[in-house]
Amino acid sequence: MKPEDVSAPGGVLAQCGLAQVRYEDEIIFRMPMRAESERLDLPPATPVAAHTRTGYDKDRKPLRAMITILSGDRHVIRYSVLAD
Repeated sequence: MKPEDVSAPGGVLAQCGLAQVRYEDEIIFRMPMRAESERLDLPPATPVAAHTRTGYDKDRKPLRAMITILSGDRHVIRYSVLAD
C-alpha cells in the first residue's frame, strides 16, 4: 500500500462532498467490559471513560461517529472553549 492509495485531501468526508460543521461530545465514565480491560491492561477495579464524538452537517444530519475508550488511571481530558 502506498500513501496515495489512502490519501483524501481535506478528509474523507470532504472527498465525498460532505461538510461537517459541528460536533457533539459525550463522555461517560463506567467500569470496563472484559475485552477493554484486557486490551488496555487495566488493574482491577479501574474505570474507563467512553468518549463519543458525533459530527453533523449544516442540516443537523449525523455524518460520523468516533468512539474512544480511555483508561481512567492514565488520562486527562482537557477542553478549551471560546466564551463568545
